Amino acid sequence: MQKQPAQKSYFFDKGYKDVGNILKKTWTTAFRPVTNEFSRVVQLFADNVVAAIFTVVVDLVVFSIVTAAILLGVLIFSAVFIAGIAAAGVVVYVFYSLLFLADFVFCLIQHISSHCSVCQNKFRLPYYRCPNPACSNVHTALRPSVYGILKRKCNCGRKLPTTFFNGRQKLEAICPHCNKRVDGGGEHTEIMIPIVGGSNSGKTCFVNMAIKQIEACASQNDLVFEYNPTLDDNMGDIRATMGRGMLPPKTREERMTYYRFYLTPKGKKVKTLISLCDVAGEAFDNKDKIGEQIGYKNANAFVMVVDPLSIPAFYMDQQKKMNVNNYARSTKALDTVLNNLIVTLESLKCIDAKTMIKTDVVVVFTKCDIPDLVKRMGPQAVQQYMFDNNLPSKFVAQNKLCEQFLLEYGEANFLNSLRSKFRSIQFFPTSALGHVQNGMKYAPQGVEDPILWIIDKISAGINLKNKWGKKI
Repeated sequence: MQKQPAQKSYFFDKGYKDVGNILKKTWTTAFRPVTNEFSRVVQLFADNVVAAIFTVVVDLVVFSIVTAAILLGVLIFSAVFIAGIAAAGVVVYVFYSLLFLADFVFCLIQHISSHCSVCQNKFRLPYYRCPNPACSNVHTALRPSVYGILKRKCNCGRKLPTTFFNGRQKLEAICPHCNKRVDGGGEHTEIMIPIVGGSNSGKTCFVNMAIKQIEACASQNDLVFEYNPTLDDNMGDIRATMGRGMLPPKTREERMTYYRFYLTPKGKKVKTLISLCDVAGEAFDNKDKIGEQIGYKNANAFVMVVDPLSIPAFYMDQQKKMNVNNYARSTKALDTVLNNLIVTLESLKCIDAKTMIKTDVVVVFTKCDIPDLVKRMGPQAVQQYMFDNNLPSKFVAQNKLCEQFLLEYGEANFLNSLRSKFRSIQFFPTSALGHVQNGMKYAPQGVEDPILWIIDKISAGINLKNKWGKKI
């Protein structure tokens, strides 16, 4: 273990020295009469040889008995003392080992971990800063150790908890990779979901409206919602803009922006932190830029936002039926966006060319307030398809309708790439706005469904199956 700015526990440091000193003092004190007599005899030889010889004879008889008794007594005392200390030490070490193991196993079972929104790295145990305002010590391994079992004493004198059970997670946490502050470090399980899509596909509108709708329906799902803003978070400004019936500015940041919120079952101690990670669509045009997003390596699932108008055949079809200029269109081909993502995952060693990635992908069709899309994959179309084909789940019906749409408009390659690279795929038709921009309040449709569906699928702590009726 790296040296910590803390005092070692008594039983792991000073205790050993005290045991040695006590034994040393015991032996020295017990044999002091013998050593004193030896010194007296030596001096006697210098003064009177005859008297010295007589004294030696007497001492051999007397002190042999005394020395034997002293030696026996000291040996018995030492044995009892060492046995007592050893027994106490065994208790301490067993308690230390059990507590260390309990803390480790609990955090492992609960999937407690954190992602840094600055450097995008994932870690299980952050660094912790001493809470003493006058102290700047950072503890890099705050867990049961030689520095303390339940608590450790910082060099400044402040005591710090060493386990989840007695409040370690309440301390100020620091990313061990970039030393930036991490909110709620070590107190939650984190689900990290990157949002993938080309420029103008509607990622930012979708993410922000999805979070707003999840917040609105959290209580009815027996969940506690708590937004957790990051340094780069502009959620407040985006909500204010969209609340006025206006579109938010395009995302320009070519590094991940983390939109975070806690979504935790009521009464549960360990929180679940959801991170929806948005990046500028232009990043998907550049393999180097998208390759810098190492956060993809730690993704629990992916949400791919698809603009149906980015499909050339569908776009030309709609030009004949409506004013397509009312919708900001993404011009990036679906194949290109997906291929750049796959190349990134391969370079990060999340996947190789022959192995299916062990994560799920949700494909979100945006702008499904377009009349033709409402007819093809809207709620009524889904219900009708379920009835006609005797399907028990709307999720199966949505998949069939969305796949039919992609095949009809020439996106078979895109669909096949999805099927070959990801463990499972689920399609969702949504509309983040509900209508074209006209100054009226937006009315999002179905935007929370994809996020709640994937959270339910991959989260160990959140169970919505009774409400969603889906089988995992």
